[in-house]
Amino acid sequence: MTDPGHIAIRTLTAADVDIADTIMMPAYGVPRSRKRDLRRYLALQPDGWLLALLDGEPAGLGGAIDYGPFAYIGLMAVLPALQRRGIASALMERLLAWTAAHSCPTVLLDASPAGERLYEKLGFVDDDTVVQYTQEDRAVRPRASERVGPLSEADLAALETFDTPLFGASRAAVFAALRAEHPERAFVAYDEAGALAGYLFAQPQTIGPWAARGPAAAEALLAAALALDFEEAPRVLAPGANTHAAGLLLRYGFSPQRALRHMRHGSAVAARRDLIYGQTSYAIG
Repeated sequence: MTDPGHIAIRTLTAADVDIADTIMMPAYGVPRSRKRDLRRYLALQPDGWLLALLDGEPAGLGGAIDYGPFAYIGLMAVLPALQRRGIASALMERLLAWTAAHSCPTVLLDASPAGERLYEKLGFVDDDTVVQYTQEDRAVRPRASERVGPLSEADLAALETFDTPLFGASRAAVFAALRAEHPERAFVAYDEAGALAGYLFAQPQTIGPWAARGPAAAEALLAAALALDFEEAPRVLAPGANTHAAGLLLRYGFSPQRALRHMRHGSAVAARRDLIYGQTSYAIG
């Protein structure tokens, strides 16, 4: 029998970001750096990200963000040559202990096919799906709307009030971080009465977080996003519960690429995923 080796887990720090990236790229099978995202996640939750070592060498990582009513686990990755040695299990056990220490009653994650069996074994159940759409045709664009404008720093408090019942927890720190990185890529939409009707952050590769009270506001926000340049074909991670998102995205050249199981450990979260058109990422919801 092959010696599985000694697994040690420690907190991941900013000094580990380059090492983490060399694990994530082969683990996910996509040669795209995630260092920018990981630095943001570390700033949001410095104590929530872990590095796994096998016989002293970096082998895997994963992490969590504590939103209060729930925690979100993401960026689970193990080097392909070192999989099936208990590294992912060790990371998940440590992360669940971390969420328990933070008194999080529920843990959420988006499960890749490779991780489904482990999450089921640990007691996770299906809560929804998340479908990744990528824009393959930019021939048709939504019309620009006068009811959409830039998100100012002064809008952040109102945005938190608007989003908290939709997401199920405050994302004030996430919104502030995204706007600080790219203020020109953050938008809000208003209805005829002048009330906030939705928002969208167009990250360089991903459209989201994005939420709206109705399809008209969602479409107007998408128009603002698609007027921008992206580092690659933009993608949207749309909750399956939002039945309007699929039709809207298909209309403007997006195609579904894959669907993941949105899973939870613990009680159901009071949220409105049917009004969320795009997640921030797989890692933090």
